[in-house]
Amino acid sequence: MRQNHRNHRNNDRKQHRTPFHSMRLTNESAARETTLLFTHLQNDSSQRNITKNQTSWRDRATLLAAEQALEFWAHRNNNQQGNNHRQQNNRNEQSHQLERDAQTALELFTSLHHFHIQEAKLSNGVSVLTNGMYSHVIDALSKSPKLEHVREADRLLRQFISLHVAENSALTCETNDGVLQSMLQELGLPLHKNYDDGDEQPTILQIPSAISWNYKDKHHFPNQIRITGVMRGQVRQKCPEEAESLLHLMIKLASTSQRNQFQPNEIGYATVIDGYSRICDGENAERLLQLMKGRFGGDTNNGANVVAYNAAISAWARSASRTEGNASKSRYAAEKAEQLLREMWSLELEKDDRVSNLILPDVVSYSSVISAYASCLDRPFGLKRAEELLSELEGLAEKECNESTIDLNQHQNHASKPSGGGRHPDGFQLNSTVYNALLQAYANAGDTSSAEKLLDRMISLHSRSLKEGGGGPFKKVRPNTRTFNVVLNTWAKSGTREAGAKANELLLKMEDMSAAYRDRINQPDIITYNTVLAAWSKSAGYGLTPSNAKEIVGEEAAYKALELLDRIENQSYRIKPDRISYSTTIAAFANAAQTCESGNLMAQKADALLSRMRDRIGAEPDDYSFNGVLLAWSRTSGGLSSARHCESILRSMRNPTHVSWSTVINAYAHAGGALEAAGLLKEMEDRAIESTVEKQRSSLPIVVYNNVIHAWSRSADPDASKFAEAILNRLESGSSSLSLPKPDVISYRSVLNSLEHTKDPDKAARAKSILDRFIASFPAESGISTIDTQMKDNIQGAYNSVLAACAYTPSNAGDQARNNAARILVETLRDLNNSKVDATLGPNQESFSIFLQGCTHLFQQGSSDRSILMRSALQECCEKGFLTAKIWDKFCNASSDEDVQSFLSGIEKGDGSFATLPSGWKRNASP
Repeated sequence: MRQNHRNHRNNDRKQHRTPFHSMRLTNESAARETTLLFTHLQNDSSQRNITKNQTSWRDRATLLAAEQALEFWAHRNNNQQGNNHRQQNNRNEQSHQLERDAQTALELFTSLHHFHIQEAKLSNGVSVLTNGMYSHVIDALSKSPKLEHVREADRLLRQFISLHVAENSALTCETNDGVLQSMLQELGLPLHKNYDDGDEQPTILQIPSAISWNYKDKHHFPNQIRITGVMRGQVRQKCPEEAESLLHLMIKLASTSQRNQFQPNEIGYATVIDGYSRICDGENAERLLQLMKGRFGGDTNNGANVVAYNAAISAWARSASRTEGNASKSRYAAEKAEQLLREMWSLELEKDDRVSNLILPDVVSYSSVISAYASCLDRPFGLKRAEELLSELEGLAEKECNESTIDLNQHQNHASKPSGGGRHPDGFQLNSTVYNALLQAYANAGDTSSAEKLLDRMISLHSRSLKEGGGGPFKKVRPNTRTFNVVLNTWAKSGTREAGAKANELLLKMEDMSAAYRDRINQPDIITYNTVLAAWSKSAGYGLTPSNAKEIVGEEAAYKALELLDRIENQSYRIKPDRISYSTTIAAFANAAQTCESGNLMAQKADALLSRMRDRIGAEPDDYSFNGVLLAWSRTSGGLSSARHCESILRSMRNPTHVSWSTVINAYAHAGGALEAAGLLKEMEDRAIESTVEKQRSSLPIVVYNNVIHAWSRSADPDASKFAEAILNRLESGSSSLSLPKPDVISYRSVLNSLEHTKDPDKAARAKSILDRFIASFPAESGISTIDTQMKDNIQGAYNSVLAACAYTPSNAGDQARNNAARILVETLRDLNNSKVDATLGPNQESFSIFLQGCTHLFQQGSSDRSILMRSALQECCEKGFLTAKIWDKFCNASSDEDVQSFLSGIEKGDGSFATLPSGWKRNASP
């Protein structure tokens, strides 16, 4: 068997020492015809045995056509030079084309591989596969956007290298087969296999024993360029570990007799570093940088270059924003990025006025570090450091620009030779991208003032450049579309009263700049206009106040949004409104509906925009559009009429969302239509049970149930509180036919609110039971560290609701119910003072007012219990500083003169009026 393998390799060398030389094929139809020919031949040959008389795939011209076809599928984009602009504008189509071409190349190579293995079994000494075929299929697969193709490229590349090592060993007679196999195993390369007639067709493309080598076409041999091409494919797939494996293989090969053709260069190292940068892995990116730095050996020669340093800095910069909320890790990543930047500067310091390994940073280096600090989760520190670095870069740019051209060129040329080059041609010259990173940080922090100041600085620097003849270090610092969009978004996200007016000012400034410079690229785009519409929408949610009468808010802001939409629609070129444009304008009128007296008119305007969207852009409104109109109608004062109109819109929607249903339910809640709201909830549940879509069968959102509970809490129905409580009970106990959500704080608060106003005699007991269940829903370990301020307020409100339910127990409830209410009143105040949920909780101003009212209502006048409880509660109220005139009047009106005088004993004499009482008793009271 070994002799047959050796003979096949020798025969192959005799027959194909100088095989056909591939020439670039540019005809797609010819490439496809050749591909179909070989795939059909493979299908035919699989159904019958090959004999020595069959020669259709042994024809040299046919094999030449096959290699040319593989070259076409690998380099189609290089052939179509006239279509570069079109392909750039249609990257998705180009990506699909690369994937299709890679698959076609693989199918053709698979057929050729099939014939090659069959010929090896026949021991004809005929070789079908060539180094050119391997080279082209690897190139095609490595360019594909599909991970499976890139991994197949890696596997075939390792085969290709293994075959080359074996060929070189045979030519030089350096090793026998045993030594060769050991060498390949040590390198981690696939081992060669000899095929017998009895071998079955392999399921994967196994390595052949030998192929033909065209020594006049060494460009298509295994080398660092081809390996780096596969590495780039792996990096695009975010598989840097696989790319690093090939890098180490090159290093091993370079240490053997293969030498220079496998010696990894700067591009190979930088590719792997970039791979780790893409997955935000700063640690491994820097590890590869250290490996690259030492590739020449010794302590003085730095084997890295600017590109590699920048890739490692970028890795740390990306890591800074992806640390899962850990501010310290985010800051560490940003500081590591700056550390590499400072290391680049340190390489300039050499003795005897000689600069041997200068790796001068550039604008990319600084931009990445600024971006790292700008995205740092330790926001105050990060923003300050980003600002300082930007100022440093501005100074470097000016200094570099002011140096003489000759000195600067000498400095850069001398530096680039030992470092491998790679410095950005602009040097330190700034551009808008650098400033945009800091602007985005201001936007994330909601710092509109700093964002506007930086934008103004960019405009000022660019104007200065124009005055200097259009040159200088700041000639590329002109704000672009993204610059303005980021600042506009800062205002839109701020949600302040002035957001719309400020955003509109920026839009006008942007349009003026675009017109002045006759710039058709950096013009407002649809994102620009939609962002300004969003800002107007936020301002529309504010009402006018006497102190802010000149502000553009509420109804006026909504009409401003409509004016802008009109302007976008009337543009005769470039930009047309989209769904977002109309939906955002609808939202402006929905927000205005709750702040102005003409709420119905605002809703009508929002409603009309749905038809306008269909007519103007020919698009059906989406859920967001419909929900905006529903919200507008739900906020009007039109009562049940508006609520029913909401429902009619809901019925017209093809696939209303939970938000849609909940908005209509809320409309009925505000209109006093609790029964209708409950009916809609029942319909939602029935739909969910009947639905066959798993996502729709999941539990309805709790907000829907809360809105129905809220509707019952506002209802005048005498049984309203019982209906609200029944919904809460269902949520707590669950359902066998539907997955119900767990009640939240709003659920409990809403039911307790409904009990405050009911005339049921047992309302106090029911309220106390609900409060106990609410408190029990908190984990046992809850405390100050886990309960936020808003939740504390809700817990406080829940206790006060129970106090109110007790205090307003009907007079005709009966002695037993009233006595029970009195007991619960006292227990609830005591429990509030000794809360197990949060030790900082306690009675507030409202608690004391309600408690005194309850004592007055539930305890007999003149009784000792009433007197003791009221004095005790008032004493605590004064100690906490919550005393108000209302509370004092309640105490005085319900107490005897003796009790009042007794309470006032020990303080400076006054007339007993509230004004003469100690100020310390009132220190925390609200007006």
